[in-house]
Amino acid sequence: MIIITGASDGLGLQLAKVFRDAGKKVINISRTESEYADENLLTDLRDVEAIKATAQQINDMDEPIKALINCAGVLSLEKVESITPEEIQRSFDINIEAPILLTSQLITKMRKDRSDIVNVSSTVGTRAHFDNTVYGSTKWAMRGFSQNLQLELKETNRVISFCIGGFRSRIAEKVTGEPLKDPEKWMDPEDVASFVKTIIELPKNMEVAEIIINR
Repeated sequence: MIIITGASDGLGLQLAKVFRDAGKKVINISRTESEYADENLLTDLRDVEAIKATAQQINDMDEPIKALINCAGVLSLEKVESITPEEIQRSFDINIEAPILLTSQLITKMRKDRSDIVNVSSTVGTRAHFDNTVYGSTKWAMRGFSQNLQLELKETNRVISFCIGGFRSRIAEKVTGEPLKDPEKWMDPEDVASFVKTIIELPKNMEVAEIIINR
């Protein structure tokens, strides 16, 4: 089975579609149901106890985990002089604390299943980016998390740091209230999802440690 956080929207939704179309069982972890998931485990990723309960549900399943894709994320566009503690907490809760905790809660089963772990980061986690102080910091943290996992799990699991540039989604619209300008200039999330699927399907004796895709 393929476990995807945030499979109800954006890239997560397209990931759920491409894997379900390929005949894989898809489990969505988010607050909202995904039309492409075989099973929706409705979870508030800011709630530590909810994450632990969801992980226990998965650990009790007989099916092996083929991959965990930590995809859920929120965008912050606060300028440095306007950053609030609430925005820092919200961003770090969802973008980095949730994937670390979920991975930790599932790691015993994933070691046994030799599952792949895909951490969706961003190109703003590879270089400084204007007006992305908080968001960029969470994505730098996600890359660091991936690199540490690669060392800790090198004998059992492939860990892929997936740093993606701008693609068509509603992540910015949820913050600004405005639709994406010039959507044709942004990457198609279905193409991105298909690429992730290709990487996961490589033979187990091949590991792509980090991918950086710019539009």
